Amino acid sequence: MNPNPPRTLAGAMLLGLAASLLGCAADSELKRFDPSLNEIDLRQGKIADMGVVKFQEPDQVRPPLIATLERAFREERPDLKLLPADSVQRLLGGERYRKLMLGYEYQGSLDGPALSEIADSLRGAARFILLARVVKDRTRSSARGMAQGDSGLSAASYAMGITGRDAQVVIHLYDLSRRALALTAKLDGSSENSRPVLSPIRPGSAATVEIGRSVPPEDTGYPAAPELAQAVEDPFRTFAKTLPGAPQPAGARR
Repeated sequence: MNPNPPRTLAGAMLLGLAASLLGCAADSELKRFDPSLNEIDLRQGKIADMGVVKFQEPDQVRPPLIATLERAFREERPDLKLLPADSVQRLLGGERYRKLMLGYEYQGSLDGPALSEIADSLRGAARFILLARVVKDRTRSSARGMAQGDSGLSAASYAMGITGRDAQVVIHLYDLSRRALALTAKLDGSSENSRPVLSPIRPGSAATVEIGRSVPPEDTGYPAAPELAQAVEDPFRTFAKTLPGAPQPAGARR
């Protein structure tokens, strides 16, 4: 048996793995895949993290998102070398880095001239660059009736208040040697906080209350919404696992 399957076959295998990883989220999708992308190039060429942006949000929101991306990526793919965003920024220079990330924030992609500029600045430090863009960010609150065993409090007067955060992120992997997009995916993620709240609902019943941005959830008795970084952690992990060379899920065909 050939230990190195043809790239078309390897691409089909990766698409199958990606489908199994993305299938649980209705709006998640692997949007574009270059069949020439392979684990050998990823391991030898290294990956530079350019960072994470959110449309029309200040730069201050980025550090926790970037930290989450890098932690999730390293934990899921210790076999791949990731150049951190702060090192990339130093190599590019502050002004150039801000200009490139602002363009990515508003356009949602990098064009050929931008990729050439990055490649020239990195000077071979990495062959691939990784970027992510948060395109949706929504908070929600709901009340769930508490069973008698959930608390010593009166179940008729209290319910479990849940505040959730739902996010959607688009992640891009570019191949600087080819000045081309290698892989992109649109992924959904969410996170929830909960605590008992006063509620007139009966035990076992459920109600949903949408909380507008003008009224913070904690002002209504609900817990505060999770941080955005918590909602996008799973999408970052899923993307890392779609890259070639990732361990296959238990029971997957080889």
